[in-house]
Amino acid sequence: MIIGSINKYIQEIFLEGKKNRIKKEYGAISNIFEIGEQNTFIEQRLKNLLLHAYEHTRYYHTIFNQIDLIQDGNVDSSRISDIPILTKDIIRENYNDLLSDDYQTRKWYYNSSGGSTGEPLRLVQDHVYLKWGNATNYYYYKHILDIDEPNVKKILLWGSERDIFKGSIGFKAKTINQLSNTKFLNSFRMTEQDIERYIHTINSFKPEIIRGYAGSLYTLCRYAEKKKLSLYAPKIIVSAAETLSDNMRSTIESNFGTRVYNFYGSREVSNIAGECKEGLMHLFMFWNYLELLDSQNRPVSCGEEGKVVITNLFNYSMPLIRYEIGDTAILGPDVCFCGNLLPTLKKIVGRVTDHFVLKDGTTIHGEYFTHLFYLKDWIEMFQVIQEDYKTIRILIVISSERNQKDQKDIESKIKLVMGSECKVIWDIVDDIPKTSSGKYLYTKSLVWR
Repeated sequence: MIIGSINKYIQEIFLEGKKNRIKKEYGAISNIFEIGEQNTFIEQRLKNLLLHAYEHTRYYHTIFNQIDLIQDGNVDSSRISDIPILTKDIIRENYNDLLSDDYQTRKWYYNSSGGSTGEPLRLVQDHVYLKWGNATNYYYYKHILDIDEPNVKKILLWGSERDIFKGSIGFKAKTINQLSNTKFLNSFRMTEQDIERYIHTINSFKPEIIRGYAGSLYTLCRYAEKKKLSLYAPKIIVSAAETLSDNMRSTIESNFGTRVYNFYGSREVSNIAGECKEGLMHLFMFWNYLELLDSQNRPVSCGEEGKVVITNLFNYSMPLIRYEIGDTAILGPDVCFCGNLLPTLKKIVGRVTDHFVLKDGTTIHGEYFTHLFYLKDWIEMFQVIQEDYKTIRILIVISSERNQKDQKDIESKIKLVMGSECKVIWDIVDDIPKTSSGKYLYTKSLVWR
């Protein structure tokens, strides 16, 4: 009894500390909506970022001079649409020039994106960026879903290749999960035994939130449906990390008996948009300034599809300004019946991920393979193809001499989940074909399809 009280007290201190770490940022977000100053806030943050980029990065200093964006230390707002679109290729070609000359004075770290285009990309982010991203996530749950996310019981059906390599989650992660009312279920490799265990955990833990990869939630529900197993109904389910199709949504909702909310984000810029109870995706414009543009880089109208172009307003270590993320979306109305003042998207298009399948029915999430290519700078583009149960073919476009150590490491980690007898074939190619919709698939299973 005493030990239980102590554990609860420690948990309360941990959760309060977690909130305090983003208290300033979350307070600023809440305040701008209370006083109706969200547009002014966004405009000022955008100008501040542009001035910083001009003064502290060689790439933007040159670009902004070419278009006369900065005049007498002030940003000419009418010229912002003249800033060239930033692509992954431009980032690679100008990597050092995109780094702020003061980034080492910040608490910076590397992040990497495999991206739905199959092009791994190394980025520099920092702790100011991280805190504002966490505050944005907290805002979504509290103000759009009406849930105090840190305090409720949660299950994450999420991917961790590290747990597969090491065999179990580390002590630190276990402790943090316990203190934050979280149970982690690894979705990267899901055998029938894993799924049975996950269903038992969900039914016994009785979470208020289940958050997971769309494909993994769908796989779990398909199994429950097939075996006629009941699933505990949480308050909400949040689907993230990949495209949530109508069929996936219907299957997940019917099996759990709970509404699914779609969430859109990326490693490059973190949280982008979250679905509300009216079914629209609200854009976190105070954090990521988003544009939807047509093929001529002109803004699209409500109901039209356009490419997603994002400017993160808080990463001063490596500013990404008008960055083409590789997805397309359909623009929604500015006003939503849910009452939230943020503009909306109707639908996210893209992010198609194939899962790999073993002969015994085990599914391996496509993103497991994507993670193997993170921070491999010699690989410019890649595609991993499951040709049959025992053959994996990897197409790569290389930017420099291939790294044999990286290659052996990737092969061993593929065999760890696909089986030691799996044959891994490497093909160096000049280009990787796109789908009919103009996107690259970074994982492709001829078995799963």
